[in-house]
Amino acid sequence: MRRAWLKYALVGLLTYALALIVLLPAQQAYGVAQPYLARSMPVTLHDLGGSVWAGRAGTLAWRSTPLGALQWELSPWQLLQGRLGVQWQLQDTATALTGHATVRRDGSIALRDVAARFPAAQLMLFNPGLPIAADGTIAVKLDEARLQPQAAPALRGTVVWSQALLVAGQPLKLGDLRLTLQPAENGGSSGAISDGGGPLEITGTLVLDANRSYRLDAKLRARPGADAALGTGLQLLGRADARGYHTLRYSGRL
Repeated sequence: MRRAWLKYALVGLLTYALALIVLLPAQQAYGVAQPYLARSMPVTLHDLGGSVWAGRAGTLAWRSTPLGALQWELSPWQLLQGRLGVQWQLQDTATALTGHATVRRDGSIALRDVAARFPAAQLMLFNPGLPIAADGTIAVKLDEARLQPQAAPALRGTVVWSQALLVAGQPLKLGDLRLTLQPAENGGSSGAISDGGGPLEITGTLVLDANRSYRLDAKLRARPGADAALGTGLQLLGRADARGYHTLRYSGRL
């Protein structure tokens, strides 16, 4: 009888402690977590409101670059199962990002129903040293994604770059480009690269191996009627083959 009483008392204390945590004001919780977050990711939150359970930030910034207003809500059912589940929305006038995430005890993260839309120029903010500018709109739709420590992500979904344009000395109109991703059999992801019939003809593959290495292999050529600048730019990849295709190969580690 006494053992049963202790068991119920322990469950009650744990439930009370959990309630204190999730109902803690978001501003106070962030003040405690910020030193630890700064070590792993350059993200800052401003104008916080609500609680850990359901909160908002007027601005989320990456390396001092504002990305938009953030809202989140935790899942009570996920917490009861020993996991952290959260639904989020990040949005400003040009950017939108929504989705669900589940963080498991082993540190892995499962994403689902992730949708994002943002200007391609925003990517340059993360690599300010590159002598290239970009334009167009990037739309990402991930049906599912599995992120594990020390492993490449397993992704299923599409990335579409509409009205793609690069500026490297002069503007290069590329048209619409698509990357279709799916989980690979041995871990990681594999992707097929294609175009929408615009100025740039491209076919290729992108492989993210389980050991966090990646390989890009593509064939490119300018279609008839494309701006002369595109054909000139492709020549920087080397001589074309007998069919007029230039080869692009790149590899590295994440």
